[in-house]
Amino acid sequence: MEQRATSYHSQGLNRALAILRLLGKADTPLTLAAIASQLDLPKSTVVRLLHVMEDEGFVRKFGEHPAYSIGHAIHEIAEGYRPPSMAEITAPVLSRLADEVGFTANLGVLEGPSVLHLHVAEPQRALRFATGGTLDFAYCTGLGKLLMSELAEDAIDAHLPEAEPYPSWTPRTITTRAGLVAELARIRTVGYSIDDQERNRGVTCMAVLLPTDHAPTLALSVSAPSAELEAPAQEALLPVLRAAAAELVALPGFETALAPLRTRMVLG
Repeated sequence: MEQRATSYHSQGLNRALAILRLLGKADTPLTLAAIASQLDLPKSTVVRLLHVMEDEGFVRKFGEHPAYSIGHAIHEIAEGYRPPSMAEITAPVLSRLADEVGFTANLGVLEGPSVLHLHVAEPQRALRFATGGTLDFAYCTGLGKLLMSELAEDAIDAHLPEAEPYPSWTPRTITTRAGLVAELARIRTVGYSIDDQERNRGVTCMAVLLPTDHAPTLALSVSAPSAELEAPAQEALLPVLRAAAAELVALPGFETALAPLRTRMVLG
C-alpha cells in the first residue's frame, strides 16, 4: 500500500512539473484544453493540479475561460538560483582522479601571466602537494605552458614576466623567451606538457587540455613527487588524464559554468 501511495504521489509530481515546463516554454497563456491535449492528460487531472499550483503561486489564471501561465513563485525561485561554479561541477571528477592516481589534481585557466586554479583536489595520502593559492606563474608550470602552447607566438608575451631572464625557481626553470617558445613548440607536437621541477624542486606536473572548442581553454594537471612521475609513469598516466579531461567537459552544467570565466577573461 505504501509503495502504491508513493508511486501515485510521484506521478502527480511528475505531471505537475510537466505542466510547469510546458507553461514556461509557451509564448502566451495556455487553456486547460491545450494543456491537457499537449501533455495527453485527463482534464480532471490537469484541473486538480492547476488548482493546487495556483494556490501556491506557481501558476496564474487569466479570464472567465481560464488560461494559465507560470506564477510569481517560479520567478522568485529563479531569482534565487545561483548556477554552480566550475569548482563545484568538477570537484567529484577531480577528487576521484586524485585518489585514483595518488597525486594532486588541478584544473586551471590562463589569467595574464598567471594560471588561475579553478579547483584543486588532493589525494588521500600522507605525501601530497597543495598549490600556493589560487594563482601561480604560467611560464614555469605544466598548466601554464600547455595553455600558452595553444596561443599564437605573438600572443604569449601577455602571459610572461616583464623582462628576461625570468625568475629562476630551480636550476630547471626556463628563463628566456626563446627557450620557452621552443618548449611550447615541443608541447604542441606531443599534445601534453611536463613541468619537471621547474617550479618546485622534487615536484613534477603533467597537464592535458580539456577537449572543448568553447573558450576559455582549460587544462587539467596532476602534481606528484618527481620520483613517482618519471617517463614510464607519464606514459601510463597520459590516457588516464585524457579520459578525465573528456569526462569533465561532458559533465552537466560544464558549459554553463564557462560563462562567468568568459566574462572574467574579457574584463581582465
